[in-house]
Amino acid sequence: MNTVLTYPSIKAVEFINSSIMFVHLDNDRTFIVPLEKFPAIQKLSADEKYAFEIIDDQNLSFLSIDEIYSIKELIGLSAP
Repeated sequence: MNTVLTYPSIKAVEFINSSIMFVHLDNDRTFIVPLEKFPAIQKLSADEKYAFEIIDDQNLSFLSIDEIYSIKELIGLSAP
């Protein structure tokens, strides 16, 4: 029997200050993401941080940087 592991979808993203990002998932969980682990995001201005898009419910892309962050990276299941 094969088991398929599925990850919850990103529902919303919120920035509390310059060092913390909340990632709200569709399973009613919220992950607190320390931006020190993602220096490219931390360096963005407040406006640039909110200029993002959620891709395929699993990835986060910011318009000002050329990186795509998977939900696994954001919640610490794989290295950034």
